[in-house]
This record gives sequence, C-alpha cells and structure tokens, in this order.
Amino acid sequence: MDLFGEVLLSLKIEAHSIGVFTLGETWGFTMPPLPPTYAFVLTGIDCSFWLMPDGHPPLRIDPGDSVLLLHGQAYGVGSSPDAPRIDLTGHWIAMGLQPFGASSRWTAPIALHFGTGNVQGRMLSSAYVLTDSRRSPLLADLPAVVPLPGSAGTLFPWLPPLLNFLATRQTATSAGYVATASHLAELILSSFIRAYALSPDGQTVGWLRGVADARIGKVLQAIHQDVGANWTVEAMARRAGLSRHAFVRLFVRLIGSTPGDYLIAWRMQRAAEMLLSRKVSVGHVAEQVGYQSERAFRAAFTRRYGMPPLRYAKTKAADLVATPGPGPR
Repeated sequence: MDLFGEVLLSLKIEAHSIGVFTLGETWGFTMPPLPPTYAFVLTGIDCSFWLMPDGHPPLRIDPGDSVLLLHGQAYGVGSSPDAPRIDLTGHWIAMGLQPFGASSRWTAPIALHFGTGNVQGRMLSSAYVLTDSRRSPLLADLPAVVPLPGSAGTLFPWLPPLLNFLATRQTATSAGYVATASHLAELILSSFIRAYALSPDGQTVGWLRGVADARIGKVLQAIHQDVGANWTVEAMARRAGLSRHAFVRLFVRLIGSTPGDYLIAWRMQRAAEMLLSRKVSVGHVAEQVGYQSERAFRAAFTRRYGMPPLRYAKTKAADLVATPGPGPR
C-alpha cells in the first residue's frame, strides 16, 4: 500500500482555472487573502517575476521556476518588488469575468495582460478550490509558500513542456480544452505537492516525518488500510511495538495530534468521500469507518464538518452541478 499516494489521491479539486498572463515591462497585481481551500501555482514560462507573499520576504521566480501557494495565501506579484500593483479582484470584475469559486466551470483559459511597454513574457497561473484541504493530513502541514525551482524538472522532466503547451494560444482555442485542462491541472497540482514532499524540506513536515518513522509509519499504514477496524490507542501501540505512553508521545511529536484525533479525522475524511462518491446510506458509511452507532457517527461528522452527513452530501453535490455564470469564451 502506497500511503503517501493514497493521501495524495484523497485531495479533491472542486474547481480550477488556468490563466495565461502576458506581461509588459512594468507590471504588478495583488491577490487578497482567500479561504484556506484556495491554492495557486504560478510559473514563469519565458520570463522572470517577483512574488511578494504576505508575511514572507520577496521571492524571485525565474523562467521555468514555479511556486505553489496554499491555504488561501495573500500575495502580490510584479516585475520588481516595488513595481506598482493593481488589485486583481477589481480588475477581474472590470473585465466581466465570473467570480472564481467551487461552482466555476471555464470553457477556455483566462487571458489577461498586465503592464506597460512591449510584451516581455508569459506567466501561467493555475487556481484551485480544494475540498477541505486543511483537513488533509498532508496539506494541513505544508507551508503556505512552496517554491519549486525548475518546475521540479529533475523529478518530472515532462512537466516544463506540459506547462508551455498549456500556455500556447493553439491549446487554448482547440477542441476538447476543458477535459484536457482538467486532467492536466490535477496532474500539475499533485506533481508539485509530490515534488516538495520528496525534497529535503518536505521531509521536515510532520505527517511525512511520521510516515518515514518505522514505528509510526507502520501504524499509519494499518489505519489507512483498515480504517473501520476496532482501533484503540493500546492496539496502535502494540502495532508500533511501543508502550502506550511512549507511542502517544512519539505520535504527537511527529504527527502533531493525538492518535485518537488522527483516527477520527481520517475516518471522517473517508466518510465524506464515500458520501460524495456513491449513493450509500449513512448507516452503511458509519459501519465502514468503524462506528457501531449511527448516532455517534452523525455527531462526530457534524463536529468535523459543521453539518450532518446527508446535508453535507447534498450541499457538495449542489456545488458541483451549479450552473456556471458567464466566463471567458
């Protein structure tokens, strides 16, 4: 069982858009803070630019470099750290573009121009709305700003030409764009997260440190493989080959939560996926994730997601089939 791969596959994208920005000699814009389910990937296709994330020092992005912005991070970008910047949301509205959110469905990439003078290059922007990203054991621990030099080309040599392909006008106007872009946008996001996770910096992330530890990793593997088993802290400690006290102390130090809290969180995430992926009864879902009492499951689910299971499923389903507003054509 590939534990990291399973958690990566559990990331659900509710909406995405791809923007191709042509850039002049002097330019800049700002993105305000957004809900934590929002994420962005910015790539300099054939130009350099500066990223100014709130609360972080300016970061130069060279051609072929990318940066992953998570948790609704507010940021500015520009031709230089002190270049004048316009508000992107205001510019967006002025252009008559539909608001980007969970129900957004784009039939073409967004094409915008920023700056003065001759065109100096292009920047590719992929925007995402993720389902409950803060509840993912992987994403919750990742930093808000993840630089990826060279588009992680050493791990994924096919990624730079893919990004350049998405930024071409021919791709944007060709038939089948929506289906192709949907798959490629998911591939870009998961590849960048995987690239960071496999980097030296990624090995310091709590959940990944837990996976790498032979004792805690064995427990995580077992929980994810059979989430509905009758797990107790004592059973987990035996699986790790540790005393109860030593196991809890090590688990909290590496993962950042207690074993019981982690188990509940993963059970609720799997329950949410089951409720959204197929028509099953709440009782069946409760049983599959280890609850003998449907009432106890409903209470735990409501505490986690702020609404009962059936309402959660109906709300998410309504978001996914919402009629799109006018977008770029």
